[in-house]
Amino acid sequence: MTGLRDLLRSKGAEEEVCSTREAAEILGVSLRTIQVWVDNGILDAWKTAGGHRRVTLRSVRRVMDGQYPDSGPRSDAEPDVLLAYQPILDPDEKTYGYELLYRSGDAKRARFQDPVAATAKVIRVAFGELGVLSAMGDAVCFVNVDPEMLFSDALLTLPPDRIVLEVPAATEPTSEVLERCRRLRGEGRRLLLDNFVPGSSATRLLPEMAFVKVDWRTAPALPPLATWLPSGAKLIASRIETKDAYRLAQQAGASYFQGHYFARPDIVRGTTVAPHRVTILEVLAMTLADADLADIERRIKADPAICFSLLRLTNSAAFRSARRIDNIREVILLLGRKNLQRWLQVLLFAHESDPARFPSPLLLAAAFRARLLEYLAVLVQGGGNFPEKAFMVGMLSFLEALLHVPLPDVLRGLHLSEDVEGALLCRDGTLGGLLALAEALDQGDFDDAQAKARSVGIVNEQLRNGVIDSMHFRSTLAHA
Repeated sequence: MTGLRDLLRSKGAEEEVCSTREAAEILGVSLRTIQVWVDNGILDAWKTAGGHRRVTLRSVRRVMDGQYPDSGPRSDAEPDVLLAYQPILDPDEKTYGYELLYRSGDAKRARFQDPVAATAKVIRVAFGELGVLSAMGDAVCFVNVDPEMLFSDALLTLPPDRIVLEVPAATEPTSEVLERCRRLRGEGRRLLLDNFVPGSSATRLLPEMAFVKVDWRTAPALPPLATWLPSGAKLIASRIETKDAYRLAQQAGASYFQGHYFARPDIVRGTTVAPHRVTILEVLAMTLADADLADIERRIKADPAICFSLLRLTNSAAFRSARRIDNIREVILLLGRKNLQRWLQVLLFAHESDPARFPSPLLLAAAFRARLLEYLAVLVQGGGNFPEKAFMVGMLSFLEALLHVPLPDVLRGLHLSEDVEGALLCRDGTLGGLLALAEALDQGDFDDAQAKARSVGIVNEQLRNGVIDSMHFRSTLAHA
């Protein structure tokens, strides 16, 4: 690293280049941060014939001096599409798929003029240019389709084994619509009838559906499934907001579940936190308080399950280590204090009954939010420890839902900085604004998310790219 710094200071260094890894070493940031800075024009770079990025030392020196150029969108001609997603879980609480929520920046205008073209553009951008399917890993992608879009050939470009087309229950079941659904089904396409109400006119569409989604808030009025659900079709219970609703949906025979039940705080006074989570919180507090690394190592080794989980996680694709790590001392030395804090936060979300079992739905939700905040923090404020703080805010924002204990009680012993604690408890400051932005995206509230992004200087393209990057990160943890 000294040689690299010497290179920066040497005569003619402005004409030299370095690799992204070398740039990360010089600037003291992660490799992913360098990639984000390159993608958004903060660092000047190009790709070699072999596909490797080379960063100019001129731009590295510029960042070292605290000069960040405007990182706005590079082209006004690029499609302006906003994305969000909501997970769909199986009975084992594993992710089966994600419902992709989207809106074109000019959707209000396009919706009246040419709804098919507007939705086709979103499909082209999301699945072509942005690579949504790759970011989702092995999960199935559920895509909302307008009745007009049902007749578009743009659907034929989507892989039938990875895509489910969601048809609104408000779609009029004309003979043309029925024939189109039969043809799509005959071609191996899977259809879902969204927001179905038994007894409505949409009942005529049921025979062509592989999935039927019902708003579970109306569950008490539902007739028995056997009287209306077609043979072979799977019921998705949506809007599951509580554990009781989840249990009732399981008892009713639903195959899949969608809603925020796993991410909502369920505060119970006097609840005892699981022992392995107490250990993780203690070690996290030690790292935040700059405790001696030998003391941190001894505390981790006192819990074999935590040792195993930490080794497994750091050897996974999420860490991308070039070689296998087989002892806790090496984990601590290789990761360093800051990255150790990150993986301890991830480990908090392991299943209570088996700390080595990954991943829980709550972990994936927290990991997505943490990575999104980290990505956006780089754009808002550049380097330093601000992106690390943003990651921590994203992970810890789910602690109430995880521990069922009031958040102020949990945070009291963690030695958090004032801005991190203010963001978590009051949505204060820039970190609080980023957290509020992520929460708006979780709800699919694009207007609110767009307004909050604008307030911190983030444009639609950056927000969209951050969502895709965070989906990739969540996918690596899903296979850890």
